[in-house]
Amino acid sequence: MIEIKDNSKILFLGDSITDIKFNRRENRKIHGKNIYALQVSKELKKKHKGLKFFYKGIASNRTYHVYDRLTKDCIDLKPDVIVMLIGVNDAWENYVPEQYPPLNRPIKEHMSEIYRRFSAELANTRLLVLLPFLIDSVEEKMPFHRILNNYIEILSEMARENGAEIVDLQAEFNKAQAETEPQKLSLDGIHPTDLGHSVIALAVLKHFS
Repeated sequence: MIEIKDNSKILFLGDSITDIKFNRRENRKIHGKNIYALQVSKELKKKHKGLKFFYKGIASNRTYHVYDRLTKDCIDLKPDVIVMLIGVNDAWENYVPEQYPPLNRPIKEHMSEIYRRFSAELANTRLLVLLPFLIDSVEEKMPFHRILNNYIEILSEMARENGAEIVDLQAEFNKAQAETEPQKLSLDGIHPTDLGHSVIALAVLKHFS
């Protein structure tokens, strides 16, 4: 468990799923403007005073983009807690290489450097790693699971090796899909609806005390 104290600084770091502006702009298409980070923040504010939140999600980011902006969007903020969701775009780039330049910035090297800097410069910061996922609402994207699972395994292993807590969002959405139509959780399989974001938020909050 990660203890949240009054006046804690909490950083949400990631790609479009964490990008407030993107989700508000695309809400007519994806129905997901109430992103998980905002839902988590709202609940934490009920229990703690003086919390400060940073939302550093940027649409289309891969792990190497996070690496490139780590100083400005993470280290310099000196957060007490980092919630990081990244990796689905790395996997997608490998799944449809014809749409992207050759993948020459592999995930392991950049994640290793991210963790090295966390350890060296944010030694007292607690890290919660959210693993990427695919919601089964678009049949044509189902084969993507095969590629994505490899990236989930890599990210999970590296998180464990570096002492981070982990949320297996694929497992969370698998459970949700057993009770709810996948289309209610995501219209495109990648970006959650408000309900889909609630699944993430609840999973995150279980790791906070």
